[in-house]
Amino acid sequence: MKWYREIIFLFIFSFCLSKYPEAQQKGFSIRIVQEDAVHHPEPGTSAITLQQKTFKIQVLLQHLEGVYVFASFQDSLYNLPGPDPVPGFTTLTDLVMAEEAFNKDKELLVADDGWSYWFFDPSLDWHRFNKKMVFLDSGRVVGTKTIKQLYLVAAQESVKLKENNKPLYLFFVAAEKADANGKPMQELYRRRIKIDWRDED
Repeated sequence: MKWYREIIFLFIFSFCLSKYPEAQQKGFSIRIVQEDAVHHPEPGTSAITLQQKTFKIQVLLQHLEGVYVFASFQDSLYNLPGPDPVPGFTTLTDLVMAEEAFNKDKELLVADDGWSYWFFDPSLDWHRFNKKMVFLDSGRVVGTKTIKQLYLVAAQESVKLKENNKPLYLFFVAAEKADANGKPMQELYRRRIKIDWRDED
């Protein structure tokens, strides 16, 4: 029955991306999954509440290599007005932090001045999602990041989810790489999510 539920979720997930006109060519969609609860953040700011235990971030990429991800306890980007450009947008590639291949440590990097880049390139034998990818059709793939802990970059320490009570702010942005060095030159799409926490039931 679990596999059947996953197929239904993926169908809905795919639909959530296709209903936005600006995402017909290149785009992405995000959903947060914890046990049987599935959260689809809407455009603009979106707040959800999770238990302080393992959850999954699933990213559907459509004709897109990857997304930049900013995770912080600060809400500066989360509250960035929609028309305003992302600060330091053209230097995002220089701010990307190293992560284990195939999400080995099942963790999310949390920093105030660094970004992650979650991607899938079929010409490479590694990526930063969980190892298993789901291929929907030509040009569309779903990658999953299982999160069991947070890695606080400034403090260089891992924190279990049950030990963290601070709201977590996530900011996702897709970019068109236009120059020879792969620098992002144009923003395509953005999503932002605030995660509040409640004690485990």
